[in-house]
Amino acid sequence: MIRRRMNHGLACLALVVGNAAWAQTTTSVQNGDWSDPSTWDCNCVPEVVDAVVVHQVRIAGNTFLFQRVHVMPVGSLVMDAFFSVAIMDTVINDGLMDLIGDIDVDWALFNNATIHIEGVIHNDALLVMGGPDALLTTDNIGNYGTIEGEGRICVVGFSENTGTIQGQIDFCDLTPTVSSSPFIDVNTGTVAGSVTFCEAGSCGPTHVATRVGGLAEVRIGPVPAQDVLVVDAPSGASIALRDAIGNTVRSLLLQGDGPFLIEVTQMSSGAYVAEIRVGAERRMLRLLIER
Repeated sequence: MIRRRMNHGLACLALVVGNAAWAQTTTSVQNGDWSDPSTWDCNCVPEVVDAVVVHQVRIAGNTFLFQRVHVMPVGSLVMDAFFSVAIMDTVINDGLMDLIGDIDVDWALFNNATIHIEGVIHNDALLVMGGPDALLTTDNIGNYGTIEGEGRICVVGFSENTGTIQGQIDFCDLTPTVSSSPFIDVNTGTVAGSVTFCEAGSCGPTHVATRVGGLAEVRIGPVPAQDVLVVDAPSGASIALRDAIGNTVRSLLLQGDGPFLIEVTQMSSGAYVAEIRVGAERRMLRLLIER
């Protein structure tokens, strides 16, 4: 079971703060971190004001979204290290949300474009898919509220439903543990007859293909490492090592015959993420350095 309960006090605070912020909006003016005032036209951090994203805005820490957020078609909301995000007001995605971590929907998430989550999405409230091209891909999903609308939801790992799934949703669990419909690993909720399972025949984006296809066999270790990392990856792959707050501390292109050795004696002890790319494919691996 992957359910996490929202804090009732936080929910009440979200209602009060959200209502107070409706008349105030700030818009991104450049690529940058969510927490950097220079990213926004108000030269402030949008902790309570509504936010309109028209650039690439990066979340670099555990975050409560107490305001309405609208990711426009030209915008993207990204998270390249594992954090937790709680959606405590309405988030509308018309662009790209590419997130690593634990996403809690405690209010409403409207997805009209593409959302990719490397981690878990917990829907305790309302998730609306906004059309036939709307796509959500995730490692794991737990639905304890309502999923509705039209679009595709692709799950790489574990799926659970104790709420309601309805509308023209095509739900595709790539690793089902049940042999009859609904193809959801744990289902004690309601699934409407209009819901289909992998009808589209594909989960589309290269993110999912990464985990079940070309980069599925990539390895990096030992864990923990001390002085040298051993990387088993295709020649031509690029690798970036990022620290716990998402800063890139090493980057290089792997060339020649593997496995490849990466010297890390100048890196501090701690947890890191290795992002490995080949063309449009990407895979993220956790690693630990100890001395």
